[in-house]
Amino acid sequence: MASFVAEVLTTTGQLETQEASSKIQQLNKKIDGLKLQVYDVTVNKYTNIQSKLNSTEQLVSDVQATKQEMNEVSDRIEKQIKSQLHMSTVEFETLTGNLEDITCLLVVLEKLVNLQNGLEAMETSIQAHDYSRAADTLDRVRSLLAQKVFGHEDELSILSTIQQECSIKKERLNMELNDKWKELIVWDVPSEKVKNETGSKVVRLKINTASENGDLLRRTVLGMSKMKILESKVRDFGEKLFQHMIQLVTVRSKCEVSGSETETGVILSVEVLDSDEADVVPVVPHQVFLSLEKLLSFLNQHFLHIIVTEGSSENEVPETLMSILGGFIADKSLEQVVKQCLVRAIPSSHKDLQELDNIVLLTNEFHKKLMELHFINKDNTILQDFVQNVNTLFANKKCQEILERAHKLVTTEVHNTITVSQDRPLGKLPPLWEGKDGSGGKKARRDEVTSAQAPLSVNTFRLPTCQISASIQELVTLAYETLQEASVSSAQCAIQLFCAVRGMFELYCSVFPIYHRRSLQTLPQFSALHYTNSMYIAHHLMTLGHQFSRKLPSTINSTFVDLVPKIRRAGSDSFVQQLKKQKSQMSEYLSAANGFMSVSEPGTQAASERAVKQVLHQLQHLHNIWQTVLPPTNYRKAIGGLLNGVVVEITDSVVALEDVSSTDAAHISSLITSIVVRADQLFTIDGETSNISVAVEIHRNVSKWQRLKELDMVLNASLTDIANRWAEGKGPLGVAFSANELKQLIRALFQNTERRAALLAKIK
Repeated sequence: MASFVAEVLTTTGQLETQEASSKIQQLNKKIDGLKLQVYDVTVNKYTNIQSKLNSTEQLVSDVQATKQEMNEVSDRIEKQIKSQLHMSTVEFETLTGNLEDITCLLVVLEKLVNLQNGLEAMETSIQAHDYSRAADTLDRVRSLLAQKVFGHEDELSILSTIQQECSIKKERLNMELNDKWKELIVWDVPSEKVKNETGSKVVRLKINTASENGDLLRRTVLGMSKMKILESKVRDFGEKLFQHMIQLVTVRSKCEVSGSETETGVILSVEVLDSDEADVVPVVPHQVFLSLEKLLSFLNQHFLHIIVTEGSSENEVPETLMSILGGFIADKSLEQVVKQCLVRAIPSSHKDLQELDNIVLLTNEFHKKLMELHFINKDNTILQDFVQNVNTLFANKKCQEILERAHKLVTTEVHNTITVSQDRPLGKLPPLWEGKDGSGGKKARRDEVTSAQAPLSVNTFRLPTCQISASIQELVTLAYETLQEASVSSAQCAIQLFCAVRGMFELYCSVFPIYHRRSLQTLPQFSALHYTNSMYIAHHLMTLGHQFSRKLPSTINSTFVDLVPKIRRAGSDSFVQQLKKQKSQMSEYLSAANGFMSVSEPGTQAASERAVKQVLHQLQHLHNIWQTVLPPTNYRKAIGGLLNGVVVEITDSVVALEDVSSTDAAHISSLITSIVVRADQLFTIDGETSNISVAVEIHRNVSKWQRLKELDMVLNASLTDIANRWAEGKGPLGVAFSANELKQLIRALFQNTERRAALLAKIK
């Protein structure tokens, strides 16, 4: 090649134009030959898949030699031919154009040669498992392909072939990296039905980093990083780690984390004991922190410590696999720890507040350890937020437990009753603790209630004897205990506890009538208990806030008086509805008597007797279930109202009759007598020691009772007796009946005689 160039150049430094043209033509032919050789080699390698390493090396050598020769010719033309430009400008321009064409072809050939070298170097790096260098080489090849050195490169099919080969190499490198990752990081997750000999389940993570595999893992990670597939792999790894290990550690109390070494590497194991049985006891924070610290430290030591990106400055922390992993699962892992472990571990009583301090200390230490491992960064404040809000969380948990217990009490059946007696007018209450002002005890509460300027009667705040549900007494006791705890708590906690107590009674107002709706509508005893329960609660709420007002923060408007009317109304409304239902039922019974017409007839007589017996039986049933539940006064008022409704319906029906025979009158009188006799029993309360006049109570609570008695007298009296009891409208009959009603009775009972006419004339 050098001798050929020497022939082109003259020994004196002068180059004849004719000789230059001839030699350039010769160079052009040689480049055409090289172009064909490059094409053949490239096509055979990437299209026909033939391996010709020797011819490729020879071609590279020929291209380099021709390039050197072209440089020498170009230098000679620049230095010598231009000096003789005046001899032949046209010929010089022709030579220059030919030289530029040859130079362009040579640049394209050089690009093809460099691409070939890059692809072969990439293949060599993959075979040597130097994935980082392979990724760098791939970037250089792709960059070279993107650089255009010739205006018509798009028309060169050989470049398209090389582009396809580059894409194939990229996919092969990705597959190689994925395969190596699977070989080095192996999950062994048993199915739900698989157990070992001890009845437990074991999840294993095998990291095959023994001998040369340790560096292979690092090279694989770096290669993945440069190929932009590392983050997706770490994300998938993190999801499995969270699902199969971290979650188990945070929710299973019988869970052990262990690490071991094998011939091929190390194994991280998480064993769950008695996995079929749900854990009743929550995991303690100390156990969770130790297990997670052991798990993450083991992974960091054998795997996650690999540096992916060096810090740009001395103060910048390098990016490791651990920090990448933390970016994906740190937040939800710590939220899992807080929700499943820390929140559950918060005590619900001031007696156990020492445990809360220990939890805060352990949480701070665990946060520092995670920072050291680079699992979390300084911007992650999940654990710190828990520590800062621990007092609020304590109060929230306490309030939640209070409301849950209150809801359970409200939805419990109420038939288990206790008696509120004269000896214990407020029921059984817990002793008051010593408050912030140093006062406490039942005497202090009693002093607060009776500390008004004017002395009060001992019966002022006394609840009358009745029965209440045991669950409702527990509800009121819970309110006292909660306010006692609030009196020794911080201001914020005290406010929350006070609001929780209000929530308890609002829960009673809204939940009880709905949950027990059917029982309230169908069971008279149930509605009576609901009435006494409501009165019992309202009775306590009148003074409950005042008892604790000096022990609670001044910002609290410590009163429950606004709830008293609402609770009283809830109890009285349901009981009034029950009374209306009972009255309607008794009216239905009496309707079978057909207005007591012709009661002496066999069919009508039986119907009227049956109607009265049904009414008396129902009243007796209510007497049996209400007399001990309701306070005596309330019971007599309720039973008296029902009896009064019966009396009104009977008297109105009899007064409306147009014809009453003596036999009918006698039968109606016997029915009235049975009611009068049974009334004494209805108004007599078993076990009542006070001297109560039954007759007085009947007249007080049955407003039309005298009307019934006078009706019975009229049915059995003569005209003279009636005239005497009328006494010109001023006698007992004048009080019980109007003049028209009495006239109607006389016309129905007595025949039309002069005496009857005279009596009717006197009644005005």
